[in-house]
Amino acid sequence: MTPMIDIVFLLLVFFVVAAAGQVQESLLPTELTAAGGIESDQPIERDPWIVEVWLRLRTDEIGQTIIDMNGTEYATVDALAAPLNALAELTPDNPVILDNGPNVPMRDVIAVYDLSRAAGFESINFAAKAEDVRR
Repeated sequence: MTPMIDIVFLLLVFFVVAAAGQVQESLLPTELTAAGGIESDQPIERDPWIVEVWLRLRTDEIGQTIIDMNGTEYATVDALAAPLNALAELTPDNPVILDNGPNVPMRDVIAVYDLSRAAGFESINFAAKAEDVRR
């Protein structure tokens, strides 16, 4: 009986120690599925006042990230904060679409995503090409 109790306590200690080392996700609370997007033949009916906010991220010649918000370019994430907050105050229902270039660092993508969430937008999506979704 004593060896069985020892084994139970060792297993208990093992699972407590193993579970304590997990890091919780705190900056990107969205669950991304492996399937990506959904295609539909039916047109989506939207309110005419809702406009998609496209945030296109690309890098310039020296490797700095440039953010294009519906035709207006911003050199830093901090410069994007004020116009994005003002737009979110007017219409938080507008969907934000992040279109990331191939060489954009992930820290900049996450920073823009977090900025959009902090501004109060309700829908933040990632753009993908149709051939990328089908793989």
